[in-house]
Amino acid sequence: MPGHRVDGNDTAAVLSVLDRAVAAARSGEGPQLVEAHTYRMQAHTNADDATRYRSDDEVDPWVARDPLLRMEAYLKRRRVLTKARQTEITERAEGVAAAMREGLARDTEPEPAELFAHVFSAPTPQLAEQAAVLADELSREGH
Repeated sequence: MPGHRVDGNDTAAVLSVLDRAVAAARSGEGPQLVEAHTYRMQAHTNADDATRYRSDDEVDPWVARDPLLRMEAYLKRRRVLTKARQTEITERAEGVAAAMREGLARDTEPEPAELFAHVFSAPTPQLAEQAAVLADELSREGH
């Protein structure tokens, strides 16, 4: 399988490599592997203390290579990103994030049969049997 390595913090380079890889795949050259090298600057989760396993000296050099900051600086140099446009983008992104957080926090009543709906494109005999057992149990419980 053809592989392509790229600086994952260079947005333009990533787009260029992806354009070529997608074009190759679409033209029948088969699957393409894109290896984008980057660095996770933040903790894994809000419960993670990254200072336990890495120092600021390790992280600091990557801050200047942050792809968002790099793209912002590039667009400002080209006078494409104005203060007003940046504010508009930030507000829109915050709206998307707020809607996503709200949706993720919303409780929904699970549908037990959904356990089997997307396991295989065509259910196996074992899966169909398990689904039938569950359906029978639920019908006896009055669900």
